[in-house]
Amino acid sequence: MAGSERCRRARATWEVSESEPEPEPEPEPHDPSAAPEVSPPAAAAVRPKRRRAAGEAEARRRERQRRKEREALEKREAAAAAWRLLRPERCLRLLEVCVDPGFLEDPGSDIWIKALSSLDCKHSFKPQAIPCSITWRRNMPTIPSSPDDCMVKTEEEKEVLVLLEPADFLKRLYSLTQTFVDASSGSQPDLNQVLPLASLEGSSTKTYSLAVVGLDAYRCNQEQNGWQALSPGKQSSKSQPGPELFMTQQEILEAQVVLQLWGNIDVQLLDTWQEFGEHISALTKAIARRPYKSQLEMQELSFCTAGVSGKGLRVEKDGTGLWQVWKSQIQQFNRVSPATAAAIAEAYPSPGLLVQAYEECSTEGERLLLLSNIPVKSDIGGKEHRVGPDLSRRVYLFMVSTNPDLILDLTV
Repeated sequence: MAGSERCRRARATWEVSESEPEPEPEPEPHDPSAAPEVSPPAAAAVRPKRRRAAGEAEARRRERQRRKEREALEKREAAAAAWRLLRPERCLRLLEVCVDPGFLEDPGSDIWIKALSSLDCKHSFKPQAIPCSITWRRNMPTIPSSPDDCMVKTEEEKEVLVLLEPADFLKRLYSLTQTFVDASSGSQPDLNQVLPLASLEGSSTKTYSLAVVGLDAYRCNQEQNGWQALSPGKQSSKSQPGPELFMTQQEILEAQVVLQLWGNIDVQLLDTWQEFGEHISALTKAIARRPYKSQLEMQELSFCTAGVSGKGLRVEKDGTGLWQVWKSQIQQFNRVSPATAAAIAEAYPSPGLLVQAYEECSTEGERLLLLSNIPVKSDIGGKEHRVGPDLSRRVYLFMVSTNPDLILDLTV
C-alpha cells in the first residue's frame, strides 16, 4: 500500500516537470570580427556580383596591358623612323651648310660652291661670327611618343672652318712664332695672334680648323717680287717685303704643330679651289654621318651592323649569329678564304674555346701550330688542304699578343 502511494506521487512529479518550460540558453558574446551569417538565398545572390567584379577587374588589367604594348610599339616605330633618317644614305638631307657671304668675294668661290651643291644637303649664305667661315647645322628628328608627333630640333655642330688669305695667314703665323720665341720657357703661346677667339661666345665648345688656298704659289710670287724690290735702284719703303715672307718651311710646320697641340686647330694647306671644294665635301659627309656612328658605338656589338648597307651580321639576344661573327673575324686576316675561316670556326666555335685550347698546350711551338693541321674543304673542285703553319701562327699571335704594334703578316 505504501509502495503504490510512492509510485503515484513520483508520476505526478514527472508530469509536472514535463509541462515546465525549458530554460533558454545564455546568448554568446558578439565577435565583431566574425562574418555575419548569411542565409543561403542571400549568399547565392552575392556570388554573381563577386564574379562580375572580378571579370571587370581582369578586363581593365588586360586593357592596360594592351595600351602599354601599343604605346611601346608606337615608340619603337617612331625610334626606327628617326634611326632611318640618320643612316648614311639619308643623313646628308638633315644637314645645312652655313657659308659666310664673304666667301663670294673670292675668285674661286664658284668652283667649290658647285662641289657643295652636288651634295644632297642644304646650303645657305648667312653672316657668321668669324668672317669667311663655314658652320654646319643639323635638323635632328626627336624620338616622339607616337609617329604623328615627330619633331625636328635644330642643333649647331661644333666644327668651324675658317678660310684665310695666304698673306694674312703668314702674318698671323709670324706673330705667333714671335710670342713663343720671346716668351719664357714653359709658357703657353698666344693663339689669339692666329685666331682671336677670346671675344667669341661659346668658342670653348667649338672645334676650329683653318684652310689656306694657294700658299706655295703666293710665296713663290712674293719671293720673286721681293728680290726685284731688293735690287739696286728699286728699293723703297713700300716695296720692302715683310718679315713673314722670310719664314722657312720648317718654321711654318713648327707653327702648325703649335696650333694643333695647344689649340687643337688643324691647318689645311690646299693648292687649288677644287681641292678646297673636295675638302668641304669630305668634312660635310663626316659631320653628317657622326650621329649614325655614335648610335652604332652605343650598341653592345657595334661591329655587327644589321642590314645590307652595313654589310654586317645580325646577332640575336639569345646569341644566334655569334658563330657567323667569329667566322667573319677570322676571315679578316689576309689570304683567308671563307672555307678556311669556316673550318677554324667549326673546330673552335668561339674565341674563348680557342684561348682555352692554347692554355692547354704545353709548349710555345705547339701553340703556334695548333691550327695548322685543321682540314679545309675547298669550294672549287672539292679538294682538301690544311690551314697551314703561317695562318696558325698569325691567329695565335693575334689572340695572345699584347703588343698593339706587332706585325702579324710578315709577307706584307
